[in-house]
Amino acid sequence: MKIPRTESKTVEFKSAFNQDVIVSLVAFANAEGGDVFIGVRDDGKVVGVQLASESETAWVNEVKSKTAPAIVPEADRIDVKGKMVVRLHMSPLPVKPTSVQGRYYIRKGKANHLMSLAELSELYLKSSSSSWDAMASGHSLEDISLEKVAVFAKRMNPDNPDDPMRVLRKLSLVKDGKPTNACYLAFAAEHCSSALFMAGRFKDATTIIDSVEFSQDLFSEVDEVMRFIMRNLMKGYVITGKPEHDTVYDYPVNAIREIVLNMLIHRDYCELGQNTIKIFDDRIEFSNPGGLPFGLTVEALVSDNYRSQPRNPCVAELFRSVGLIEQYGSGIKRILDACDSHGGVKISFEDKGTWFLVVLQKTGAAAHGGIGASPQGSSQKTPQKTPQKTPQKTPQKTPQKILESIRANPFVGTQEMAEVFGVERSTVARAIAKLKRDGVLRRIGPDKGGHWEVIGK
Repeated sequence: MKIPRTESKTVEFKSAFNQDVIVSLVAFANAEGGDVFIGVRDDGKVVGVQLASESETAWVNEVKSKTAPAIVPEADRIDVKGKMVVRLHMSPLPVKPTSVQGRYYIRKGKANHLMSLAELSELYLKSSSSSWDAMASGHSLEDISLEKVAVFAKRMNPDNPDDPMRVLRKLSLVKDGKPTNACYLAFAAEHCSSALFMAGRFKDATTIIDSVEFSQDLFSEVDEVMRFIMRNLMKGYVITGKPEHDTVYDYPVNAIREIVLNMLIHRDYCELGQNTIKIFDDRIEFSNPGGLPFGLTVEALVSDNYRSQPRNPCVAELFRSVGLIEQYGSGIKRILDACDSHGGVKISFEDKGTWFLVVLQKTGAAAHGGIGASPQGSSQKTPQKTPQKTPQKTPQKTPQKILESIRANPFVGTQEMAEVFGVERSTVARAIAKLKRDGVLRRIGPDKGGHWEVIGK
């Protein structure tokens, strides 16, 4: 057997058998398993270890006596040019976690991480094929808005929406006569303290220009949070010769929306705290309770080399079923691609253990008050002269009327709006196109059978 050259997610080196060896074995058992090589220095140099005939048996017995539930590693001797090395192999436990003298560890990257109470709970639920959001909540069905469930049902199936209570049962959102945690988060009738979300516009670290606090159901929070962000973004205009100029924001709006959705879906709702967004002149900071899921690193995240495991799979499925997210695990790539396409913005991710931070930072000219690079295909320069005659403009009040109409009925059609407003259908189409370019409106699903969604202003 060859000894690996370096330590890794599944490899640990120790010069001698001690308490740290047991900690590493527990961390491996609570993660994906691994090997501890005793008789090897941290730098990978083989130094060997002195062994008696029963050394491995004594070590295994000590591991068993100090862990609960007891773990039993496999021991193998390896002769490396006359120097003896012992490999202690630990398979992952089927039902986790285990501890060493009352302390719980898990392997993250090349290090052993002391687990918090929330992480312990999540690990247990995960290993027992459950999740926190699938469990019955402490609320009653009276705390759920069936009207909100009905809107959700129509978004899922516009042509033939199901009965609200049947939807809850079919999606396993009710257990033992109580709404699940996912159900309560998605359809809370009133104030939902579990989903507290705070956002602010800062001039500096202590000066707040604008702030707001949300504690609603998750679907409402998406719209409200995006509305707040949109009114606090800088925007410029690019004249390209078309009847209407293009609007360019200093940040990629579609990336921001994807980040907000990830904050709600992957938040650890068992941790104290709230989702937070801080908008500064040169950056936006997004933070939420709960670090990365077990075994996932920032490096794997940005390289798209990981298997998506939503912390709240039931919440994720609710968002996916109405088109708010696509397949699991594709969100980070879309965020990175959007930032690359936009230009003038750098994104960074930081795993803080019990919370996660995403930062959108302006770069270059954008960092000094300018607007980010224009979208591909548009002109950044405004012509010195513009024609005095332009095609007939969309009536000024039409865009606002469209937004009001869509808020009242997300499934309204362009022809229906044109008849109500007393304008041509092409007028409505032009206004909708501009609203979509401005990041205020998006289409969910196909032209026939889909619906509109207001995401700003």
